[in-house]
Amino acid sequence: MSIELIENEIRRFLSSDEPEVICISGHWGVGKTFAWNRFLQDARAKDAIKLKHYSYVSLFGVNSLDELKYSIFENSVQSSDIGVEPSLETLKSNTTAVAQRFGKKSLWLLQQLPWVKSHLGGLGPVWFLSVRETIICVDDIERHGNNLPVRDILGLVSTLKEHKKCKVVLILNDEALEEDRDKKEFQTYLEKVVDAFLKFAPSPLEATNIALNKSTDANRFLAENCVAFGISNIRLIRKIERAVRMVEDTLKQFDQSVLRQAVQSLSLLAWSVYEPNRAPPLEYLKDRAAHLFGTKEREPATENEVAWNATLDAAGFISFDELDLVLLGGIQAGFFDQSAVEIHASALDKQAKAATSDKSFKNAWDLFHESFADSREQVIEAVYQTTISNIEYMAALNLNGTVWLLKELQRPDLAADVIDRYLAVRGKERKFFDLENHPFREKIDDRDLIQAFQDRYAALKDERDPVDVLLSIANKHGWGEEDISALATLGVDQYYDIFKGREGPDLRKIIDACLQFGTFGNASAAMKEISRRAKEALKRIGQESHINRLRVKKYGIEVDPVEADASNLEEGQSPVISS
Repeated sequence: MSIELIENEIRRFLSSDEPEVICISGHWGVGKTFAWNRFLQDARAKDAIKLKHYSYVSLFGVNSLDELKYSIFENSVQSSDIGVEPSLETLKSNTTAVAQRFGKKSLWLLQQLPWVKSHLGGLGPVWFLSVRETIICVDDIERHGNNLPVRDILGLVSTLKEHKKCKVVLILNDEALEEDRDKKEFQTYLEKVVDAFLKFAPSPLEATNIALNKSTDANRFLAENCVAFGISNIRLIRKIERAVRMVEDTLKQFDQSVLRQAVQSLSLLAWSVYEPNRAPPLEYLKDRAAHLFGTKEREPATENEVAWNATLDAAGFISFDELDLVLLGGIQAGFFDQSAVEIHASALDKQAKAATSDKSFKNAWDLFHESFADSREQVIEAVYQTTISNIEYMAALNLNGTVWLLKELQRPDLAADVIDRYLAVRGKERKFFDLENHPFREKIDDRDLIQAFQDRYAALKDERDPVDVLLSIANKHGWGEEDISALATLGVDQYYDIFKGREGPDLRKIIDACLQFGTFGNASAAMKEISRRAKEALKRIGQESHINRLRVKKYGIEVDPVEADASNLEEGQSPVISS
């Protein structure tokens, strides 16, 4: 059923005072409640709601009929107040109306507000007497409490319609009724109670029209991608919108194409995380570049892979990159490392401003993938020239594919040339050549490229001041493998010089940063070596004097007093006699 038909039926339902019951059903997460509230508030804004009162009740955890009756009363508001949460004030107003209806003797009810809900007893029906000519939404029917049978729920709905002139809308996931008994009872009673059945199954375009305000570029990009990927789950669309809002401010400083790519990635990654039975798996997305610019012989594509490829091609998703890894981490954690987002977005921004992109690279590869013509030389020329044009911004994974293809087409000279050019452009970015910590290390498999990276990494010395590295670690900025490698190459003499050359709070921070690596249960050999050498340097310092022996003791370093006292005597000092 189209959303337009559903919306028209709900408008008609709200604009009439005729008692009736409608049922809105659909799969989990498609946005049944969200859409109902949208249509309801639109009608309120147009003053198109006939009845003067409205009540929303979720059956989640409701365990008795009296509790349900009281909840309908408690959550009642004026139709003009739809969109405002029920409060103690609205409850007092409702209670006053009951008291006035039954006379002054009933004013005692007002005094019972603090405790009445937790001591319902037989009072549920008393409150329920005031419920008349009200629009009532009963949500989450499939999540009702164990002690509240479906037949009682639908029996009450029938009473609301037939005897209290109410209009009732039931919202449920009809496939989620847990017990066969519930399903059978529901089917038995449903046709007797419900006047109209609305099956809520929006298309991706309809879902975005309901879920998103498309007044911003980010939301327009999001709507485009949800339609392209076939995402119709409104709950998921709202999750993605929240993620987009969290990174939008960080990305505003860059070219709009960066925001567009980030929104596409967030849409695809969230779809994969939250709808794994429909979306391409994360590992498949990470392998996307290998599929397009492939270096390995693969089994024939499965039926699912053919469908995923068609969807990804139509949406224009080319390959998984380092920004995608950061965005994926944010989706899984519920928050984003904004500094990491900014770093990788900045690289994409430079690429966009240089008018280069993966798309031009893909276009060159299309000559290889999308033709059976005898075009070897044309393919070689296109791939080689596009690689050279984009080499400053090319990902190592894409370079790996280029090298593979050129070698397969018997042009190892061109393969070697692009590797040399790549190394020259990247210059002295030592961290970039650390393949052991490269996010796509397992996908980079060309031996010549691996060797070139390893040679360049070894040739580039870490020129950072070790003190700065240690202070960064001490100030809770974390560390990477490059930091550990740099610190593990320092000798005991260098640690000695570092410790002797600092004073004040920084000295303790530096020592603690070194020693902590020896306390980790899963410490690597390099971490253990940092701690060992630092301890050896401290022991040497403790041997220099009695006072230094006392100073290093607080770090767990024990020095023989005789050694320290002997050092004092060598310096012409009197021995210190400790008590």
